Amino acid sequence: MAVIVDRIRDTATWVDRVFRFRGHERYVALQVVRCTVAAVVAWLITAEWLQFQQAFLAPYVAVFLVEATVLRSLRQAAIQVGAVVAGVLLAVAVTRLVTSSTVAIGVSVAVGYLLGRWSRFESNGIWVAITALLVIATGATGSPVLLGERLVETAIGAVVGVLVTAIVFPPVYPAGAETAALTAELRDLLRDMSSGCCGVTAAEHGRDSWVQRARGIDRLLHRAVDESRWAHESARFNPRPSAAHTREQAHRSDRTVDRLWYVSSSVESLAYAVETMTDDEGEPAELRERPRQAIGDLIAALADLVEHLGDDADDATGEADRLCERRLAELESVAAESTDPRVTAQLGAVLHPARRIIGAVR
Repeated sequence: MAVIVDRIRDTATWVDRVFRFRGHERYVALQVVRCTVAAVVAWLITAEWLQFQQAFLAPYVAVFLVEATVLRSLRQAAIQVGAVVAGVLLAVAVTRLVTSSTVAIGVSVAVGYLLGRWSRFESNGIWVAITALLVIATGATGSPVLLGERLVETAIGAVVGVLVTAIVFPPVYPAGAETAALTAELRDLLRDMSSGCCGVTAAEHGRDSWVQRARGIDRLLHRAVDESRWAHESARFNPRPSAAHTREQAHRSDRTVDRLWYVSSSVESLAYAVETMTDDEGEPAELRERPRQAIGDLIAALADLVEHLGDDADDATGEADRLCERRLAELESVAAESTDPRVTAQLGAVLHPARRIIGAVR
C-alpha cells in the first residue's frame, strides 16, 4: 500500500511540475501530445479519408518525425522519405529478379541493410531493409496501386509529422542561462584569486582549488555552446513570435562565449602563476607585499571586466576596461622597479595572461 501511495505522490509531483515549471517534464508531456496528434491525424487522412488498405505507414512516419525542433523534423522527414523510397524500389527490383518470396525477403533484407549503411541515411538506414521486407511480405510489389499507396502514406506521414512539430507548441529553447553561469564562475574564481593575493593566506582561502576550478570551466563552456546551438536550431523555421527573440539571444550568447573561450584558457594560466607565487614563502615580507597587492588589484579589475562582458551597457564595460589598464600599468611599474629576478619572473607570468584576458574581452 505504501508503495502505491508513493507512486501516486510521485505522479502528482510530476504532473505539478509539468504545469508549473519549464523543464524536462513539460517537454515530455508536450512530446506525448504532439505524437498523439500526429498519429491520429495521419491515420484519419490515410485510413478514413483516403481509405488506403494498409495505412499503418502514415502514422508510424508521423510519430517518428515529431522531433525536438522544427529544423530537425524537416531534416528527418527528408531522410525518412528517402529511406522508405529506397526500400520500396529495392523490393520491386528484387521481386523482379527472384521468384521465391522467401529468397526475395532474404536478399532484400541483406541488400537493404548494406544500402542503409550509407552515411546520408544516418540512424534511419535500417528502414531501407524493413520497408523492403514489409512491401514483399504484404504482396504489394505485384500491385502498382499498393506501391503508390505506400509512397503516398510515407509522404503524408512526413508532412503531418513536420506540421505538428511546427504548429503544436513548437519548442523554443532560450539561450543565456549557461553563458551567465560561465561568466559568474570566471568572475568568482578571479575574485577568489584576488583575495588570496591580498593578505589572505593560501591555506585560509583554499588556494589549491584555483587551478582545479579553472580546469572545470571547460565543462561550463561546452554547456554554454550546446545551449546556444539548441537555441539557434529551435528558432529556425519556427512560427512562434518568441523565436525571433530567441535567435537574438543566441547571437548575443555566441559573441560572449567566443570571448570566454579565450578568457578561460588565460585564467587557467593566471591561476598557475598565482599559485606559484603564493607557494613561495621564502621571500621577505616587504618584498612580497607590494607585488602581491598589485597582482590582487589587477585580478580584481579583471573580475569586474569579465562580469560586464555580456552587458549591453558600454559605459560599465568601458570603465572596467580602463580600470584594468590602470592596474596593468601599476603592475608593470612594479615589475620594472624590482631588482629581484624571482619577483620579476612571477610578475611576468601574471602580466602575460592578464594582457590576453583584456585583449579577448575587447
